[in-house]
Amino acid sequence: MPSPYDFGSFDRRTLLRGAVGLGLAGVWPAAAAEPAKVEFKSNPFTLGVASGDPSPDGFVLWTRLAPEPLKARGGMTIHPVDVTIEIADDPAMSRIVRTTQETARLELAHSVHAEIDGLAPGRDYFYRFRAGDAESPIGRARTLPTPGETPAELRFAAAGCQQWEGGYYSAWRAIAEDRLDLVFHYGDYIYENASHAADAKGKAFPRTLPKDFPICYTLTDYRRRYALYKTDPDLQAAHASCPFLVSFDDHEVANNWAGDSDPAATPPAAFLFRRAMALQAWYEHMPVRRAQIPHGPDVLAYRGFSFGTLADIAVLDTRQYRSRQACGDGFLTDCTEADAADRSMLGAAQEQWLAARLKDNRGIWQVLAQQVLFAPFDWRGIPWIKPADKPVRNMDSWDGASAARRRLMAMLADADVANPVVLTGDMHKACAFELMRGDAVAGVEFLSTSISSGGDGVAAPDYLPTLQANNPHLKFFSDQRGYTRHVVTPKLWQADFRALDSIATPGQAAKTVKTLVIEAGRPGLAPG
Repeated sequence: MPSPYDFGSFDRRTLLRGAVGLGLAGVWPAAAAEPAKVEFKSNPFTLGVASGDPSPDGFVLWTRLAPEPLKARGGMTIHPVDVTIEIADDPAMSRIVRTTQETARLELAHSVHAEIDGLAPGRDYFYRFRAGDAESPIGRARTLPTPGETPAELRFAAAGCQQWEGGYYSAWRAIAEDRLDLVFHYGDYIYENASHAADAKGKAFPRTLPKDFPICYTLTDYRRRYALYKTDPDLQAAHASCPFLVSFDDHEVANNWAGDSDPAATPPAAFLFRRAMALQAWYEHMPVRRAQIPHGPDVLAYRGFSFGTLADIAVLDTRQYRSRQACGDGFLTDCTEADAADRSMLGAAQEQWLAARLKDNRGIWQVLAQQVLFAPFDWRGIPWIKPADKPVRNMDSWDGASAARRRLMAMLADADVANPVVLTGDMHKACAFELMRGDAVAGVEFLSTSISSGGDGVAAPDYLPTLQANNPHLKFFSDQRGYTRHVVTPKLWQADFRALDSIATPGQAAKTVKTLVIEAGRPGLAPG
């Protein structure tokens, strides 16, 4: 094996990955090696607290010290800081069951990812952080059930697409109040765009980025963007309410990126540096485990969770390993490249991992939690789609890699999966699809609308009849903002589509606008 310093023996990609990855290899500046005793002049917990990636005996606890969150270093010095974590079995934190300590370092933006284990399965815990004399808010976490247990119920939300400018995060407040077991965040946690006051049609945004926020390219750019988003009190409330299973889509890096490329045709050697910085910032701000520490531009984002024998959840990654968008991307009518047999959304290694997981796990419900529309979809009727006499497909969705979709459907059949459910986002619409294998219903896809991206919409747009006529497997569609709440039992899956009348003003209430159910063993949708 070549020496890591023998640059002549590396290709350009290997050199890039190694060079970027050195910053995460545990090499800290000598001057800042020892944690310092600190006294904060202002609250260092401005970004809140979070839990994530639960297991039957624990979870990850997250925070980031940032007394001045929008500054390049969050208002912190170069010195490491010891952070104490307290865990209790009551919300008043009067019965402390565990105390541990982590060191927050500048190299990871003074973020903390405490991996907690040794706790009891299937129960609530409460936690807080201390740094110096400062104390964080209290958060609620929850362990997964015992592996062989069949819980009576799983309650969770699926949500994402939360562009800051689009509107207020009232949907996150509603999620916090739902008292859930977990949240699946499908991605687009941030948007990488520059500050601007109005949308493409000239309509003023409900709120805007600070004027000194450019398009994100550098690590500092991405860190400041996450910091701004995380100052939102409604988002903080949701994170503090229950564990999150987080993924990422495109806007955490660049719009419609795919593998080692972006739509601007940036050379891979340059784009991968940007991707590395973006994914480091993602890790620094998400409640994920050390297994998700990026190595240069690579991060192991796909992973699995078992909610006892009730539900097995595979969190997928449809960005890092996908083929570049067919025919140059876009919404197209004729693109034979999209149907090529070698095109992929997951990459070979992830496909193999998923196929093995589907065969090995026998949860009553098999959940594929991912980012972009899985079902075939004809976009004709959407106002900004040019009129066409053939189906219009989105090359950034699974329609741009139809062979990959067929392979996944074959995996489900080979594993004899009785109750497959696909969770999706990205479209800024609320949708429910029946997934077809020939003329038979083989599964269901629930697509959650955006938290704020796209601004206010309407429940039943004028173009809906055209969409329904061209997409008979589409069983629900709405253009309002909100999220989807799922209540799962051994016999029934209930999806409540939750919407807000407006996100232009803060504090709006969420309401259920549609409920659909699936009966276990009968993979189709029915009114709830």
